[in-house]
Amino acid sequence: MSEIEFLSPPTSVSMADEWFDLATTDHFWIKWRHSVLLRQLNRASFRGKIALEVGCGHGLVREMLERDLGIRVDGCDLNQHALEKATSGKGRLLVYDVFDRNSAMLGAYDLLLLMDVIEHIDDDLEFVKVSLQHLKPDGLVVINVPAHMTFYSQYDEVAGHKRRYGVADIKSLFRQARLKPISIAQWGLFLLPALLMRKLILRLTPPEHTIRVGFVPSNPFLHGILKRLQALETSIPFSMPIGSSLLAVGRRMSDAST
Repeated sequence: MSEIEFLSPPTSVSMADEWFDLATTDHFWIKWRHSVLLRQLNRASFRGKIALEVGCGHGLVREMLERDLGIRVDGCDLNQHALEKATSGKGRLLVYDVFDRNSAMLGAYDLLLLMDVIEHIDDDLEFVKVSLQHLKPDGLVVINVPAHMTFYSQYDEVAGHKRRYGVADIKSLFRQARLKPISIAQWGLFLLPALLMRKLILRLTPPEHTIRVGFVPSNPFLHGILKRLQALETSIPFSMPIGSSLLAVGRRMSDAST
């Protein structure tokens, strides 16, 4: 178990703990998201050295970025159960509530990562604004979210999602949070048929089995197909016109209020 620092008391969060037992760095969706993240950071010419991942869970984003970019990624969450599953890395693992505004962490980071987090938050705008206070002036923020309410299903409900997002929603969020948009990439076009199928299947699935049925491919053959689709889509040198997720990159305006 990684050493965990307690800057805030742990508390329950709107997230299914079972997901942390099922999500691994080899899962097709985790690899897909990571590929998109690396591409968009490269396009944004990110050259920073230290990042903060808010809502890091069991640290897969942190682990993969430290491996592939060689940067330090501090990860924080309020879910102690999830943090205990994280591997050791260059960065710190913290039980930390961003609303506590730890003075040593404010304005300390080159990159802020909110990877599939804000859809779990009732007031997503206020959460983003407070998280941004941990960025250096002109630092980058990356936000990944599930896309399009059309695909909202029992999976979203059980996973603790309050909403899915459209491009207009992200643009509005960036504008209100005083973020300069750099890119908004839709990804997972090839997953859309699977999302529609999942929505139908889950109507017949008991809630206690929703996360496993909705996230884990039913057999290795299907997982292999999904990995090939991931490799194919991420090899295309432009963003998809629509997708199952949105990954947005913005820059904190240097005169933003803290």
